[in-house]
Amino acid sequence: MPLSLWICCSFALLCTALRAQAPQNAALAGGAAPVAPIAATNPFSSEADIQQGSALFQAHCAVCHGATGEGGRGADLTAGLYRRGGRDPELYASIRFGIPGTDMAPVRVTDDAVWKLVAFVKRLGSQGLREKAPGDPIAGRQVFQTMSCVVCHSVAKEGGTLGPDLTDVGRRRGLKFLAESLAKPEADIPIAYRAVEVVLKSGATVSGIRLNRDDLSIQLRDPGDNFRSFLMANVKEIRYDKPALMPSYAALDPKDFTDVIAYLNSLKGAP
Repeated sequence: MPLSLWICCSFALLCTALRAQAPQNAALAGGAAPVAPIAATNPFSSEADIQQGSALFQAHCAVCHGATGEGGRGADLTAGLYRRGGRDPELYASIRFGIPGTDMAPVRVTDDAVWKLVAFVKRLGSQGLREKAPGDPIAGRQVFQTMSCVVCHSVAKEGGTLGPDLTDVGRRRGLKFLAESLAKPEADIPIAYRAVEVVLKSGATVSGIRLNRDDLSIQLRDPGDNFRSFLMANVKEIRYDKPALMPSYAALDPKDFTDVIAYLNSLKGAP
């Protein structure tokens, strides 16, 4: 056999052997993901699949999206709003292939595991849909207004912006979370709404929501929704996450407490 023909045959045999040894899931190998149709409906959406998805989320996603999906370096997944859409195949594509131009990289797990992550992420954005509070939402709305919650929180574009928008909180959050947020609001504060207290060398103290800090200055929004900026040269001390801007309502009358939870649970957002 001529030498050139022998080399060609050997190269072909080598390529065939390498292809046979290649992983079946290219995404796990860090290579280009296979181009294949994505199922229109999640085939892994049982309660057991969602629980497995929760464990996968903690291992692969929580470092950016937060342990409960509240956001951080990554997007807040509890809002039920997604850059590439919230249908099953859209979420699958975002997790499997990542989102170009962002920090969202492809998740290196099996295809089945991606679907389980999809199931869990959808659960994060709709926890309140599976529960109905026992209280009176109409009476709860009256208590909500009496407590002046609208000074900091908005509902349907009415109210303040110092705290999170509650327009669809009843869809996103379960009853346990809502009760804990009223009784112990400092337990789970979204990063964008964490409090800061600036103690100036003059003796004055200013509290608010931290906006930015660098080597020269710190900026915040005070409870009156005013922008405040201070030079670090004039700052004596900075205290983070305390005191909490939202007071605890643990001592609220039990019926009023239950009714407020019912009102918040009724806030599902636009249909």
